[in-house]
Amino acid sequence: MIANPQAEYRGWLRPSRSSRALGFTLVELLVVIAIIGVLVGLLLPAVQAAREAARRMSCQNNLKQLGLALHNYHDVNRRFPIGADSINSLSWRVRVLPFIEQDNLFQRFNFAAGIWNGGTNREGPNKLVHALNRIPSFNCPSVPNILASNGSSTLVDGRKTFTSDYHGVAGPKGTNPGGAAYGFLATPAGQGGFATQGVLGRDSTVRIGDVTDGTSNTLVIGEVSARWNAAILESDGADWVRGMGVGGTGNGMASCRNVQNAINTPYNGIYNDISFSSQHTGGAQFVMGDGSVRFVTAAIDLVIYKSTASRDGGETQVASTE
Repeated sequence: MIANPQAEYRGWLRPSRSSRALGFTLVELLVVIAIIGVLVGLLLPAVQAAREAARRMSCQNNLKQLGLALHNYHDVNRRFPIGADSINSLSWRVRVLPFIEQDNLFQRFNFAAGIWNGGTNREGPNKLVHALNRIPSFNCPSVPNILASNGSSTLVDGRKTFTSDYHGVAGPKGTNPGGAAYGFLATPAGQGGFATQGVLGRDSTVRIGDVTDGTSNTLVIGEVSARWNAAILESDGADWVRGMGVGGTGNGMASCRNVQNAINTPYNGIYNDISFSSQHTGGAQFVMGDGSVRFVTAAIDLVIYKSTASRDGGETQVASTE
């Protein structure tokens, strides 16, 4: 017989010491949360680095497409496109549209003489209005702003056009390693003038045979996507359609850049000398004359950098692959 059945019954209901130990105390829970926070903090930079590596690779792919487009254009026309046209005011980007699967858009452009943003609504006509179409190949994925911020690229009705982060290399300014002056056009005056020894410049038509320094040694297209100021966030703020002003009146070259300053140099107010730059750490990516893509570090010697921007200077030292 059970001497005290009620006591025995209460023993059955009482939780055992082992069952009470299954839960976490508040201190233990806080420790676990702290450990998870530390692990997330360690993991986050690695995730961000992986994402940037993917964006940089995507940017490289864009540039490869543009390099191939330039060569296909050359195969058809026996020359590279004009970098910045002062007759119809359009950019080289418009000319390569058929070679990046945008022929339907290309056929809608007006190539007659006249300013790119003329007309009552700054539409061109049939010039600037087409910059309302975004061309993904013209934008680096690492650049957050894809809309043109320059007022001249905004339609009167307020619609914003799209910009481009890739600009033609008009050539170097200054002197080459031998002391000779690089080709330069100072008129029309202002905005830094126009380098003339590159592949894509103002009103220039260059053939592969003119690239006597070697296509694999010559810069053709580069990134321009630095953060300049509160008004112009990325690139130069211009739309991808714009080449430059009409005739002898325009001096701002929106689709090409002189190589005067080091990579990632802050904007100093001289428009045509805006430096090639990128959101990628340590430098910027360029298309070479042979269509390959090369990452050039911001620490490159300026003399060598300018030598690589020249198509026919006879320099022996050029920017190497990263």
